[in-house]
Amino acid sequence: MKKRFPWIHLGKKTAPEVPYDTPIPLGNLSNGEFFHEQTPRERRLKKLVLEVCDEKARHLGMDRRDFIASTMGMATTLSVLNMAAGCSSSSGGKASGKLGKGDGGFVVPPDATVDPGAADALIGGNEFILDLQTHHIEDEQHWRVNHPGQTYAGETLAPFLTFYNCPDLMTDPIKCVGPDKYVQAVFLGSDTTVAVLSGFPGRICDDATMCDHPISNEDMVASRDRINKAAGSERMVQHCQVDPNDKWPLQEQAMEKISSMYGNRGWKVYPAWPGPDSGTGWWMDDPDIAFPFYEKTMALGQPLVCSHKGVKIANFLEEFLDPKDVGPAAKQYPKISFVIYHSAVELGNSEGPYDENAPTSSLRGMDRLIRTVLDNGLANKNVYAEMGTAWITQMNDPIAAQHYVGKALKYLGEDHLVWGSECVWFNSPQPQIEAFRTLQISQEFQDTYGYPAITPALRAKIFGLSGAKLYGIDPQAKRNAVDTSKLAMLKGDLDGELGGRRWMFEPLGGPRTRREFLNLWRLRKAQGGVG
Repeated sequence: MKKRFPWIHLGKKTAPEVPYDTPIPLGNLSNGEFFHEQTPRERRLKKLVLEVCDEKARHLGMDRRDFIASTMGMATTLSVLNMAAGCSSSSGGKASGKLGKGDGGFVVPPDATVDPGAADALIGGNEFILDLQTHHIEDEQHWRVNHPGQTYAGETLAPFLTFYNCPDLMTDPIKCVGPDKYVQAVFLGSDTTVAVLSGFPGRICDDATMCDHPISNEDMVASRDRINKAAGSERMVQHCQVDPNDKWPLQEQAMEKISSMYGNRGWKVYPAWPGPDSGTGWWMDDPDIAFPFYEKTMALGQPLVCSHKGVKIANFLEEFLDPKDVGPAAKQYPKISFVIYHSAVELGNSEGPYDENAPTSSLRGMDRLIRTVLDNGLANKNVYAEMGTAWITQMNDPIAAQHYVGKALKYLGEDHLVWGSECVWFNSPQPQIEAFRTLQISQEFQDTYGYPAITPALRAKIFGLSGAKLYGIDPQAKRNAVDTSKLAMLKGDLDGELGGRRWMFEPLGGPRTRREFLNLWRLRKAQGGVG
């Protein structure tokens, strides 16, 4: 019980003390593009979690940082979140109702908060985890190789990264969100098996490349190949970024080039991004803009479209974040799989039960996605909800978390909720993974709302098996290859030498205060912005 994590205590005596913080984010949260300010509820919860963990650490004779970094610390955190939700008849207004009989939310046996063996069994797992949404920015060395003679696109981002917390911030800020950090967080700092690298919207240049972008399609290919070579197995696949509202003939050329020369696993679009010429976004059921793109995806043999909806970031036009166009588009093109990034959730909206009788105009968050799916008869068909940002913004409320997961499974289909973390923006995805491993839907919620129980088989589908079908991946073969890969062996060596759970040492990136976030936006506006 008195196990110590070497990485906590290896720093110089003059180095700042490792922060005593919760494994689940309960403060200000930002990826640099949106800002969630800590709520009064989260402030109270954080204080309570830290106090309870401190008390348990003293009882066990442990350093409080060792305790909170352990699986017991995670189990204790989740149990406090559950206790707080179960003691209240409401949660954020809309998501109301008690957990019911203590069998829902984050289910944590009491011994898991004081017994490392029980905590390891609760938090651990060996699932095939396919993360459908990961990001990083290309580093300068590799970018210049791919774009000789051009100005490094990352230079325009360097000032923004002053708000990220990482050891290389002052000397090389791109490293804070670059490929090395990505490997460290996603593969060496989590149980992720395979990750999908996704891009951002940006102006296309006359040579059909995203030549002034911090990570172009070609850069994503290069990163994929480098990481897979270093891993000794296929740990990463990548999308091709397409912006149909910006010079479509050039976009079409880019699609052909990436598909034929390098290969890709699907296409990423941002309908709310204003095209440089038109200054507006596009609807996914627009026959003039969207349909030629869909026809091209099918002609190239990659009928998989991942679309950003819901979450408002950067200079996106809010009206085009509404997923009302998803249903008509998916109905028109039944052979295309439409993966809706972020599940169309809206920041600041706590997900509650879906009201089938509510007027469409009153719906918020993922309920808008559910409505367009139902209106077009697409349940269990070709629309999928992806969990990136959606899960991390709902998981600190066990009631909202149950509603979010439960209604996605009920209305879209049990094979149609797919895992994603939106890391490296949120550092390691491991806390998101561990929280989801303990989530259960209460019997009360099953009876009242018709949600399914989360069985081990259903959890495995969400974590990766459903996504694997979309990306043409054999989970069993991939699991065997990954277990013997170079990255897996390196992770094992690091765990043995430094101890596991090193992600607890790394604070979340992004602005930590509203002032920092507003300064970041002013800087972006002055420099023309990215995405």
